[in-house]
Amino acid sequence: MITIEEAGRLILANTEVLEKSEIDILSAYGFVLADDVKSDIDMPPFDKAAMDGYAVRSEDCESIPATLSVKMSIPAGACTDHKIGPGECAKIMTGAPVPHGADSVVMVEDTQPLDGMMVKIKKEVKHGRHICRKGEDVGKGELLLSRGVNIGAAEVAILASAGKAPVPVYRRPKVSVISTGSEIVEPDQPLGKGRIRNSNGPMLMNMVKAEGCDARYLGIAGDTQGELESKIERGSRSDVILLSGGVSMGDYDFVPAILKKVGASIIFHKVSVKPGKPLLFAKRDRCIIFGIPGNPVSNFTTFHLFVKPALRKLMGDPFHEISLKDAIAETDIENRGDRVHVMPSFYTMKKGGIYVKPLKLNGSADIVGCAAANCLSVLQGGGTRVENGKIVKIIILK
Repeated sequence: MITIEEAGRLILANTEVLEKSEIDILSAYGFVLADDVKSDIDMPPFDKAAMDGYAVRSEDCESIPATLSVKMSIPAGACTDHKIGPGECAKIMTGAPVPHGADSVVMVEDTQPLDGMMVKIKKEVKHGRHICRKGEDVGKGELLLSRGVNIGAAEVAILASAGKAPVPVYRRPKVSVISTGSEIVEPDQPLGKGRIRNSNGPMLMNMVKAEGCDARYLGIAGDTQGELESKIERGSRSDVILLSGGVSMGDYDFVPAILKKVGASIIFHKVSVKPGKPLLFAKRDRCIIFGIPGNPVSNFTTFHLFVKPALRKLMGDPFHEISLKDAIAETDIENRGDRVHVMPSFYTMKKGGIYVKPLKLNGSADIVGCAAANCLSVLQGGGTRVENGKIVKIIILK
């Protein structure tokens, strides 16, 4: 067996960021930006009104109240060659270009329209008030977004403001999910004697989709070498294969042998972690392959520990590695075994920090008991004990 740290290192060392592609800006949310983006213009591109009101010369309003002649009305989107002179002003809308000669905008609430296209300015006017100056947010050529940023709503708005459409991103991986075992049936099929429903396949599919990947379900491979080989061949056209089950030491655990037969290189098989000890990681050309232990809780924890960081690296996310956080144990926690124990747990935010309590499970098949998990508690092996109120390391699930 190798350590959990060595397994993570080997997985990421054999995982390559996918190639760049371009995507419509309306669909860019959730992707990772593949190039730096600089502004092609000043933002704002001209001096613009920050309020509805009147664009004035502050020197005309040194004595309040002041009465000015309204020379024009300027809506948002108007041209920028308007000009006002002494004793004049312009009615202006929010976002409209400030006319030449004006150096302040007076809010409409601080004015009173008069007859004959005149207006009374009722409050003190300060130079530069309520004007957004050209380039005050961003100057032309300034870096707006760095390569590797996760594109959220604000980033989409920035890309649009910079005219960056289509958007350069890293391609999302195609992930094939295969369940193994003649004893499992799909959830919509008759159960039959000696059979169990396939919970791992749907769970893995949805966790893969939650990461924004292109998930492809290849169904159940029964316990025959030919059937499993056929599905692995199909899955090898993807970037990632997730094989659930078939990696332990049973008579029908064919995954390691079939992977060798089809030319895959097995990077490691077995990790010092509970649950998940039989984990296998292999590579066939550019396709990375995870052989995940078949128990549902093993599927759940192994995905978060090992598969998710690899998927995020494939997508170009620079923050793909696991992040361990300190939490305060709300009960005594003990690991009597030699392997690292990863426990589905529930944390809450309280005054003073993060508080966590492992969930009570009836073994690694108890996915029902695992349902409330929002984090994983991580205890080192060798008789590690964390007392109530002491610090334990956790991985927050997102």
